[in-house]
Amino acid sequence: MRSTVAPIGSTDPAPPGSPGREAVVIRGLTKRFGDATVLRDVDLTIEPGEIHALVGQNGSGKSTLIKVLSGVHTADGGRITAGGRLLSTPVRPTELRHHSLAFVHQDLGLVDDLTVLENVRVGHYATRRLTRKIDWAAERRRCAETFAQLGASIPLEARAGALSPGQRAVVAIARALQGRHLGTGCIVFDESTQSLPRENLPEFYEIVRTIARSGTGILIVSHRLDEVLTLADRVTVLRDGVTAAEGLKVAGLTEAHLSTLILGRELASGRIGADAAPGATFGTVLELKGVHGVQLADLDLEVRGGEVVGITGAGDTGLEEFSDIIAGNSRDCGGALRIDGRDFTVPETGCAELLGAGLAVVPQNRMRDGLAAEISAIENVTLPRVGNRGRALLARQWQRQEFAEAVRSFGITPAVPHAPAAAFSGGNQQKLLLAKWLLGAPKAVIACEPTQAVDVGARLDILRALRAAANEGKAVLICSIEVQDLALVCDRVVVLRAGGKHTALDGDVTAEAITEATYA
Repeated sequence: MRSTVAPIGSTDPAPPGSPGREAVVIRGLTKRFGDATVLRDVDLTIEPGEIHALVGQNGSGKSTLIKVLSGVHTADGGRITAGGRLLSTPVRPTELRHHSLAFVHQDLGLVDDLTVLENVRVGHYATRRLTRKIDWAAERRRCAETFAQLGASIPLEARAGALSPGQRAVVAIARALQGRHLGTGCIVFDESTQSLPRENLPEFYEIVRTIARSGTGILIVSHRLDEVLTLADRVTVLRDGVTAAEGLKVAGLTEAHLSTLILGRELASGRIGADAAPGATFGTVLELKGVHGVQLADLDLEVRGGEVVGITGAGDTGLEEFSDIIAGNSRDCGGALRIDGRDFTVPETGCAELLGAGLAVVPQNRMRDGLAAEISAIENVTLPRVGNRGRALLARQWQRQEFAEAVRSFGITPAVPHAPAAAFSGGNQQKLLLAKWLLGAPKAVIACEPTQAVDVGARLDILRALRAAANEGKAVLICSIEVQDLALVCDRVVVLRAGGKHTALDGDVTAEAITEATYA
């Protein structure tokens, strides 16, 4: 039987988007899965025209709240209203449309083989009255009007797969908004900026502000605290399924204060440095010679054991293709690698050969390229070493020991070895992926966007784990757009430049210096 959540305040509802009515109000929201209470009496209010941020560690309940609001889950208690009207639970798709509630998720959900027009209008096509054929002229007009509202211009016949990351985000926003009245309702951005290069963020933020200025409420779910402080008007913090802070004004908040609210404790400050002078007792372990791709210009780089080196750059410098080149997933590339004195060519060398030589590559897309979602955490962590660790009975013992070491070293929670990888939060999936490769005692590690879509606590755990690997004598190379992370842990940073002449920074590398070198 479909239930409804109890009304808030007046029982005399106003039409959606009426002046004086909040865009969305959540009171006392509770959600249980079996004996586990994932959300407990959560409160959240989104005002018309405001940008409201929702933050918290992985596992704090953010995703569950969004799934309740979008109708994926049924609430076990509490009340939800939109524009002053009571919503049922689970929320019906018709209610989402009627109250102009829209969602833009992290993966954006575009179909690469469809055109921009088709991606925006699929499921909403207008047909001619007599022939029932799609009225493509009307479809183009409606689609163009939606982009015009956003102040964006994208060719409607272009294939989504050929678009830049920034254009893809705009298309996803247009699809969420089409058919809805701009200036009413609420749009939820659920980690929607994770796949965007830094240079596309200002344009994305301006589109979000444009929507908010029209009167539509905005809820952004983000792990990027600098993004929250830059973009949001107010912020609500979830911790362990409860509201740790509701509707705090962002003005005057600092990252340190926000981190304390998220973690429930003060975040240790200071750089994550080496135990000794980097490379003091280890020679060069990893060397790149003339590595290049479609955009990546010839890159020469040496990384010594005990050293953490960062690579970053703007979107047109080849940063995104670097991991595919090294992992052997790109054929349009070239160059040479030397791993602990052994020479290899790119792209002829396969991933198995590189792994055998002692190079571990932690890919950027953890669930597509790094983990098997449906097999257990213990199987994921130990998979690379199953083939050479003895008989099955002994193997089970070493696997248990190795998983226990992963839990201790990386802070993986929950410490449930036989839970599937898909059941873990994003931050803990990333820890599983790091453990999978670092516990195999590689000589060199290349980690691509290792803190992507993880919370502030998991971010520090991951960076500390990479530094610990370097302190053991491994050569660690981090490829990332997160300049704060690079400044926190790297001994040197190489900034890629279009056409070559890459810039090397060393010494006391700051986030400001990295950013300046990136866009100079």
